[in-house]
Amino acid sequence: MTGALLGRIALVTGAARGIGLAIAARLAEAGAHAIIHDRDAGATEAAVADLRARGLEASALIADLAEAAAPAMMAAELAAQRIEPDILVLCASVEIPETWDTVSDAAMATQTEINLHGTVRLLQAFLPGMLARRFGRVIAIGSVQEARPNSTHFYYAATKAAQTSMILNLARTTQASGVTFNIVKPGAILTDRNRAVLAQPGREEQVLARIPLGRIGSPEDCAGVALLLCLPEGSYINGAEIAVDGGLRL
Repeated sequence: MTGALLGRIALVTGAARGIGLAIAARLAEAGAHAIIHDRDAGATEAAVADLRARGLEASALIADLAEAAAPAMMAAELAAQRIEPDILVLCASVEIPETWDTVSDAAMATQTEINLHGTVRLLQAFLPGMLARRFGRVIAIGSVQEARPNSTHFYYAATKAAQTSMILNLARTTQASGVTFNIVKPGAILTDRNRAVLAQPGREEQVLARIPLGRIGSPEDCAGVALLLCLPEGSYINGAEIAVDGGLRL
């Protein structure tokens, strides 16, 4: 698959680690220039350095999506370098575990701002260019919580379901040959975010008992699906909700 995405520019948000980084790396391995976005400058620069050391094209883009002006500033910074993304992977999100009766105003505001408002602003910043060039791939990273929400993810699950609604709306209503909109929905994936939770006594065994395949997923499991959606072989996939969860949603 080397070179299949040669000349393409992929902007992956929240990509300094975990699923975002795995996707960025897989797209870069296929020939794309991967733009690693994150608010953590140190981790982002380290990720870029690692990809470049492997002979891959990568650059850093530091911005905090909690700031309303961030997406427009990101677009302006890239435009100044004459860089226009063909691929937008919406991976950055905030997950604050709270039940319905304990969810705070601060938690709701933060998750809404990044998971929903950030999605809209990023689309407004980068989708017009894709439509004008008649090529684009928009991939949102959803969650198994949309199908099987835990009580501790009451509001987070709602924001991810709303994000999915946005992407499906665009898939149905955007009449543009060459531009697709899809959602990848990870289940229990071994990321930094989940590692601490799975380390709790008995927690991993509890999760595994709900997964038909009997294992925790890896970020690379999600990366392969994202790559397919960006390749010519995936060009007729539009409005898909692809679960990468070992069957956890069932």
